[in-house]
Amino acid sequence: MTRIALALVLTVLAHAACAQDFITFVSDNKMEAWWLRASFNPAGTEVRGIPVAQIKKNWCKATEFTRELMPKKEMAEEGSDKLMDEVGLSFSTEGNFDRSGTKQVALVGVYQTCAGQKGSFLLVIDKDTNKVRFVDATPAKTQFAVLAPDRKDIVILYCMECDNGATLRWNAKKKAFAFVR
Repeated sequence: MTRIALALVLTVLAHAACAQDFITFVSDNKMEAWWLRASFNPAGTEVRGIPVAQIKKNWCKATEFTRELMPKKEMAEEGSDKLMDEVGLSFSTEGNFDRSGTKQVALVGVYQTCAGQKGSFLLVIDKDTNKVRFVDATPAKTQFAVLAPDRKDIVILYCMECDNGATLRWNAKKKAFAFVR
């Protein structure tokens, strides 16, 4: 029983250390929201089992955003956790975004190129096969992104309390995803 308890404690500590290394705060200015002060440090070589170089050839690292990786203290202090719950914001969402019978997963995260440039990404994959359907990589000093609920489209926001974002929609004529204005 003590081995199980010890393993559990070590797992929790390792996850907390990993989450702490994932975010570096580049500013102490508490007048700015935490996601504007944060720099995200991708570490993975795969996203949902897909090698990052298959997503974008010049990527060396990428990490999908999850609620567990976000800074709990700052989110609680600023009410971001409650806002996400109330509005339905998430880091991944499922739907029939291409209007077919196949479900897709849209997810956001942070990437780093092999040259060291970081940015946020929006990735759409088929749920069952992990086939990449769409990738948008945006180089940025602040890499935060979140998805807003929508029944038909994929709505990405680059902050939690503003309208800085875009809508991705299936274009039936072109048989491809495209941003709408």
